[in-house]
Amino acid sequence: MAGLRFFLRMMIIALAVVIPTTFMAQTQDVRLVDKYNDPTAPVTRYSETPGAGGKFTRATDPAIAAMVSAINADTLRATLQEMQRWGSRFLMNDNKKVIATSLMNKFLSYGYTDVKLDSFYLIIQNWGGFSDSSWQYNVICTVPGSSAPEEIYVVGGHWDSICLPDPVNDAPGVNDNGTAVAATLEIARVMKQSGYIPKATICFTLFAAEELGLFGSRSASSKARFAGTDVRYMLNMDMISNNPENLPEVKIYQYLGFEWAALVAAEATERYTDLSVVFPQNNMNSGSDSFPYWLNGFPSAYFEEIVFSPNWHFPSDTLGNCNVPYLTKITGGALATLAEQQLLPYPQNLRAQSSREEITLHWKSTRNSFVKGCNIYRSDSPGGTYQKITSVPVADSVFKDKPATLNKEYYYVVTTVNNAMEESAFSNEVLGARFSFCDTLLVISNMKGNKTTPDSVRAFYDAVLDTIPYKWIDINAVQRINLSILSRYRSILWMSNTLEFEPLTEENYQAVMAFKDNGGNLLFAGLSPSRFWINGSLTYPFYIPDMLYFHQLFKVDTVDRKLQSMMFRANAVAPGYNTLNIDPLKQMDKNYPGQIYNVDVFSPDPEASIIYRFDSKYDSTTSFGKMKHRPVGLEYMSAGYKSILLSFPLYYLDTNDAREFMHYVVTKKFGYPVGITPKAPAEPFAMHVFPNPVSDVCNVTFTLDQPGRVKLLLMSHLGQTIATWLDRKLEAGTHSFCYPTTSLIHGLYYVLLQQGNTGTKTNSEIVK
Repeated sequence: MAGLRFFLRMMIIALAVVIPTTFMAQTQDVRLVDKYNDPTAPVTRYSETPGAGGKFTRATDPAIAAMVSAINADTLRATLQEMQRWGSRFLMNDNKKVIATSLMNKFLSYGYTDVKLDSFYLIIQNWGGFSDSSWQYNVICTVPGSSAPEEIYVVGGHWDSICLPDPVNDAPGVNDNGTAVAATLEIARVMKQSGYIPKATICFTLFAAEELGLFGSRSASSKARFAGTDVRYMLNMDMISNNPENLPEVKIYQYLGFEWAALVAAEATERYTDLSVVFPQNNMNSGSDSFPYWLNGFPSAYFEEIVFSPNWHFPSDTLGNCNVPYLTKITGGALATLAEQQLLPYPQNLRAQSSREEITLHWKSTRNSFVKGCNIYRSDSPGGTYQKITSVPVADSVFKDKPATLNKEYYYVVTTVNNAMEESAFSNEVLGARFSFCDTLLVISNMKGNKTTPDSVRAFYDAVLDTIPYKWIDINAVQRINLSILSRYRSILWMSNTLEFEPLTEENYQAVMAFKDNGGNLLFAGLSPSRFWINGSLTYPFYIPDMLYFHQLFKVDTVDRKLQSMMFRANAVAPGYNTLNIDPLKQMDKNYPGQIYNVDVFSPDPEASIIYRFDSKYDSTTSFGKMKHRPVGLEYMSAGYKSILLSFPLYYLDTNDAREFMHYVVTKKFGYPVGITPKAPAEPFAMHVFPNPVSDVCNVTFTLDQPGRVKLLLMSHLGQTIATWLDRKLEAGTHSFCYPTTSLIHGLYYVLLQQGNTGTKTNSEIVK
């Protein structure tokens, strides 16, 4: 499955056809990979980043400092001169294996023995008049780790070059990217000369065929993913010598979901060199060899010169236009980053699992013998003041915490601790809560600018949910969600009726992920769910990397959208589901009644199933019908959690269709009711309250023989109203509700049920 999934992604991402070791570039689709980023675009300085230079700032390690000092500018310059003498390293030239072999021999000359040419086959069809089909060669030098050989750290950059208009004969490519080759070789040389033995495995990697589509790194990263290789870190270098004004700065690109990889590189660079680090705002840079590693879920960072070279892809990209002392400093920063991650690796993949009894933390274990364990920190607020809750480092990769309060949010981070009792930076933050799931459905309305949902919309959902007990929350600038709210509900309907919605905060995202990790059920129905869950503008089609919340929640692999395509119904393609028709009296455009547009379509991960497909009144060859038959509904049903995704709001549907859909999902897919199954009341208006005595929640079930307004009150033993649990019109039938009682002090209480202002009453005594 991993191979098939990578195949599908690469077709969309790189506009090329990918098979395990063969790449075919299509005539009209291949473009030069443009590494250029707007030099005027804003950047963030590492020194201004929250947490930089904070609690765990450490002194330089003497052994690492000595290796950084041993980086030799003359050796770097000699390598660049040799690469310039080779002439063009264009991927279609006949000299590619000769150059790759020469680079392999460089590693061998330092005394390394595990050095190889890692080949893949590339087919180029009429790129700018060029066609070629040939073997390409990555160069990989592997240095086994002494205690954690299965943990892999990749460092390097690409060795091929290109220039226009004559890439075959005139492409010296000294800065792009002979500088990364020289830096990688120099790090390897210095480490060998110093007798350095890493704890985890280091793979010095020089990639082939980067310039026309990142083919070398795509091959290497996809092989690693397919083989299940544990790549802990990928450090890429590309164009690292242009700095005519000797500015004391270097760029390090962050990748979404792995920002820490750039942060630890920045910290090491600033500690061991006199360079300061800036982070460009493009956190999904697709122009260099770190990108395929990120796509495959591997932590990645990317060094680049502070001033983008004007000689990029020109014959003037020669040694004379390279600032070698500047290159020397960046090489030292890269070496320090690699060695520091061996000495004190960053704690990866922290996650929290919540239950009624406790919160369990998990993180990625390591066999690195420098590591003594991890310290656990907890806070009552996100990014708050953390308190260490462990007296000694935890040697395992699991920790169980049992805070006193139920349904209260707690935020956690961990640090790695080495044998010298030094601590790493804080890990990613996670949150948990001791859950007390009840049977009530939580409906979250997410419409921008509305403090309350319009009555017409609310009436529609009242009709759709009719006999399903639910709690309604309007998310807006005033009312936000957090885990304290979500931890009370087993199932959520999250709806957004328009293209404008309140953006989620990181706290919101963490709360939803914690809800998922605890086995919650989530149904999202709204326009542009990709924009909603990724929280940004997208270029379609858009791949969804594994580390993004959207993929983790709904197992969506790619998303696409065509603005003019019109949908009038969603055809069911999975058992149990029925066709969903757009209400002919509703529309997004008055000229197209009974139709909606701006509907996302998906390619699911192999773990997800398609439940609905786009249907249009128009032929699929027209702009209005071009999305016909594409998936618009997915479900993921697992033992861990359940999720359903619709790329259109329920509000536009025929009411009966929406009602039937919701009842099927809630009762059959989400398994409502859950928890204790109450006995049906024996007679109309009888009320059943359980458990009794109550602890954290109180479940109330009653039956109405006729519709009417109902009040449900919690009373003290003196007859005072403590809380109004319910006050609204209900249909005839059986109703079940769940209410938190954690805030009640011990004592005697009454639950009072009343239909109408002066109508039938009944009450039940409960003990807290």
